[in-house]
Amino acid sequence: MKKFVIIFVLILLWPCYSAGETSVLKLRSSHHLDFVRIVIEGEEPIIENAHVYQRGTDVLVKFSTSDFSIKADKKVIKYSRPDKKNVTFSPGEFRGLKVFTLRHPTRLVIDVHLKVKQSAFLPLVIPKENKKSDLRKSKTVVIDPGHGGYEKGIKKGKYIEKNVALDIAKKLGSLINRGASRSHLTRKSDRFMSQKDRVQFVKDKEADVFISLHVGNHSEMILYVPLVSGQVSEIVKPYLDNRGQKEHLNESAGLVSAIKEAMLADFGEDMVSVRPLPYGILSNIESAALIIELPSFEDAYYVEDLKAEIANTIYQGFYNYEEDNKG
Repeated sequence: MKKFVIIFVLILLWPCYSAGETSVLKLRSSHHLDFVRIVIEGEEPIIENAHVYQRGTDVLVKFSTSDFSIKADKKVIKYSRPDKKNVTFSPGEFRGLKVFTLRHPTRLVIDVHLKVKQSAFLPLVIPKENKKSDLRKSKTVVIDPGHGGYEKGIKKGKYIEKNVALDIAKKLGSLINRGASRSHLTRKSDRFMSQKDRVQFVKDKEADVFISLHVGNHSEMILYVPLVSGQVSEIVKPYLDNRGQKEHLNESAGLVSAIKEAMLADFGEDMVSVRPLPYGILSNIESAALIIELPSFEDAYYVEDLKAEIANTIYQGFYNYEEDNKG
């Protein structure tokens, strides 16, 4: 009987304990060409019911619950909690906001378009006109949308890998062309290209950077970096017999590092990984090169906002790579 009473009391008290549980909202920020992005990641009910308002020079985020704590990374802009349900960001003066939500993981994304001179954000990476830093050699970037034509890649419902890769490639190319560098797509339409044709295209354009875009079967973003090694089987060795990539391994490592850092800032630590690829198209590219494999159609909804976010993030990584390799 005593045991029954104890169990009964615990059942009665359980809702009180459950109600006391606190959700953790992950907060991070990243700096882009003309805006700063604030990302709040957390449980779907909390994120989906949040509302964003402009209050003078502040950005106010109202939540429907007070049962949350904030875990912020070191890059986050100044913020405060005026009360238990609200969070206020203080960027200084800005000219507009764009707000949207993304899933897998669930995130509230706030793009703050700056009045740069009066911004109180952390230092931004923004090109300056008529400065010596802009006299660096402009880079030629080849963007390779995976698959094409009868080679569709992964397909789920209305999403087809070849189309998603092309959409993101076009957005990325437009961003690159806004700066000093110039981009070229291996394909601008839905057509098949062999691996040999793609490699030849890179050589013909005398590319400094090669970025290939794909969709994978995993939840995170994977950056594949070329690997040249003598400790391989005779079957694989012919793929590695290429003097070009051996000359550019350090550049490829730098490109991967810069894009990884940009992705970590926008998507979080658990969303990005780097893996070596000792054969395939990368081994034949004579420039800084990597393959980006994006999350699966099971783990991400490739709406326009997400595709634009991915393109912006890759561009930010590329821009940082450019800044690190002036000359």
